[in-house]
Amino acid sequence: MSRIGEGKTSYVLRDPLWAEDVEYKPDVFMIAGGGNTGVVATKEGAVVFDISARIYSGVALIDAIRQKTQAPIHTIIYSHGHGDHAWRALPLLEEAASRGYPRPRLIAHENLVKRFDRYKMLAGWRQYAGGMQFLRRGDVPPDKNVLPLGPEVVYPDITYSDAMQFKLGGLTFEVYHYKGETDDGTWLWVPERKTAMIGGLGVGICPNPGSPFKVQRYAIEWADCIERVAGKNPDFVVPGHGRALRGHKEVQEVCLSISRYLRSIHNQVVALMNEGYWLEDIMERVKVPEEVNEKWWLKPVYGCPAFTIRDIHRRYSGWYDGTPSHLLPSRSADIAAEVVKLGGIAKLMNRVRKLKKEGKVQLALHLAEFAAKGAAPAERKEALALNAEVLDSRADIEPNFIAKNIFLSAAERAEQESKTIRV
Repeated sequence: MSRIGEGKTSYVLRDPLWAEDVEYKPDVFMIAGGGNTGVVATKEGAVVFDISARIYSGVALIDAIRQKTQAPIHTIIYSHGHGDHAWRALPLLEEAASRGYPRPRLIAHENLVKRFDRYKMLAGWRQYAGGMQFLRRGDVPPDKNVLPLGPEVVYPDITYSDAMQFKLGGLTFEVYHYKGETDDGTWLWVPERKTAMIGGLGVGICPNPGSPFKVQRYAIEWADCIERVAGKNPDFVVPGHGRALRGHKEVQEVCLSISRYLRSIHNQVVALMNEGYWLEDIMERVKVPEEVNEKWWLKPVYGCPAFTIRDIHRRYSGWYDGTPSHLLPSRSADIAAEVVKLGGIAKLMNRVRKLKKEGKVQLALHLAEFAAKGAAPAERKEALALNAEVLDSRADIEPNFIAKNIFLSAAERAEQESKTIRV
């Protein structure tokens, strides 16, 4: 095992969430996209699991389905309420109407309704936070990027609590609830086809409990549920993202290693909490399973161990981090101004540049933020520009694309603010 932050990373983000379409059997296939879609076609109609493939385009998804089957869409199942899985159902309903087919029914866990309602309530925050998470350097301002819940979103007709089952065209569809990436998760088991469609349980790369802008996630339940998937002994698995899994050996290896990773982090965090360690110390002491560095489906380019540790700790603790000055803190700008007064802005910025040159970019970033926030008006332009430069350097060495984009969006804001200052 290795510790958090130990050694250098070599991961490169090359669209790891994208896969290719796969036909497992003539009546069972996966359509790859911004979120994968699973389809089971029967003589009585098709069951569609998730509907945001082809980068959010419901129309493109219909075209892809029709290349494989002309069966009416009988049922749509949402794996969870994220935009890349459940926000583009309306075109499928319109297609059914245009063909004279009955309206497809929509099934989801009961918590998905609450999720959609919360998204409406927090539309402004979601636009702003989503922009920081997904924008790149030079893109439009963060608050213009992520769309709120739009007109193509359709609430489910049928909700369930723990599990439900239905028959269609001689096949059995077993629907199960799970907690993991969300609290409204659904996975599907079709025993006659030995096929599991698992939504957010499988993301193609490292699981992502603790995404910086998201509400609480559920690492240990995630581990429990993906073990239950493996326990069904599927031969074909459609994950929410990434390539399909085929064959007993691959399915077992992927599912059980994800479970081991989550259990290891969870159990270490809990043990260290019980020994009286605060989060900063826990981050230092947790040993990450070596599988994270060895297996493509655990590469920390989406989720990462540091995020997972924080999420588990957040779940079981309050927000106090053990540092008394953080309990009722002064404004960060006031603290920064006092730090600047100690040695002067020029000395502080020179130290930032020296640390950056030495490769101590994260440490340089801490000091660069003091300079940007604490500089007097006359020096603020230069301090902001330096902060942007260090943020760009920090992004350059960051393998996790969520963290990378947060650094880049902050660099963009700092640079744009520096350009507005006249000296």
